[in-house]
Amino acid sequence: MFNKKNNIVIIFLFLISCGGARFVEEVPGAEHVNLVASVDQTQCELKGEVKDSVKGYSDSSLNNTETNLIQLGKNAAVEMNGNTIIILERKQYRKTQSAVFKIYDCK
Repeated sequence: MFNKKNNIVIIFLFLISCGGARFVEEVPGAEHVNLVASVDQTQCELKGEVKDSVKGYSDSSLNNTETNLIQLGKNAAVEMNGNTIIILERKQYRKTQSAVFKIYDCK
């Protein structure tokens, strides 16, 4: 018969199979950070750069590595008092993806 531990495992596997699991937590304020292709240099102040990495392949249907990378960039922007990020560089090596983000505070 099913016990509590088996039920938890089944629920967890179901959530993963539905693609509902997120592995990077969103920090408060990250929902207001914009991912853009370019910025108006007269309206934006450069806050810095950050490199983040996530294990996993981007082409896997059960893996959210691209979403997690962007979330890490947005979280870093909040920590650096920025509200806009640009992905400068993306790399994938074996099972690890990395990205370099420029972080801006745009008016």
